[in-house]
Amino acid sequence: MLVNVRGKGNQVGVTDAIQTSVEKAAHKMEKYVSENAELTAVISVDGIRHTAELTLKDKGIFTRVEETGTDMYQVIHDAGEILERKIRQYKEKLTAKRAGRPTTRAVAPRVGEVLAGSEAGEDHEPDTEIRRVKKFGIKPMFPEDAVLELELVGHDFFVFMNAEEQCRVNVIYKRKNGGYGLIQPTYE
Repeated sequence: MLVNVRGKGNQVGVTDAIQTSVEKAAHKMEKYVSENAELTAVISVDGIRHTAELTLKDKGIFTRVEETGTDMYQVIHDAGEILERKIRQYKEKLTAKRAGRPTTRAVAPRVGEVLAGSEAGEDHEPDTEIRRVKKFGIKPMFPEDAVLELELVGHDFFVFMNAEEQCRVNVIYKRKNGGYGLIQPTYE
């Protein structure tokens, strides 16, 4: 596994101890990923708050964990533990799915439910400035696989090409009251 460690900002230098700590965290994940996997660690310090962002890329799998605390080495260790747990759970779900077993105890109801409309009652002028642009590879998958990817990434939504809908771009998202929603565009 390729391990890249960098400091965020001018005040953070990557010491040998930090590099070793990240490599130990990466070593625990090696049994779940290929040898071509890439782990990127971004270390930042803001006063007494230390933050470690670990991002793993491997064969189309992309997952990210961010942990914050007062001890840099404990933060790196905790982030590594969480990332390892997420990858292990993902692999177990894939194995269960391939074997035809249920992947969760509670199946998300109404995955096909579509978000309609926007938030009503906004009196203030919205901030329309684009502050960040992200680019990522997109591949065809089924909505159930997109739910797994959503959980792996740890965000509130996930953009994918729906293999059931002639590879149209769809969005799967976490609903506030539980379960998931699926946004499917209509072309007029």
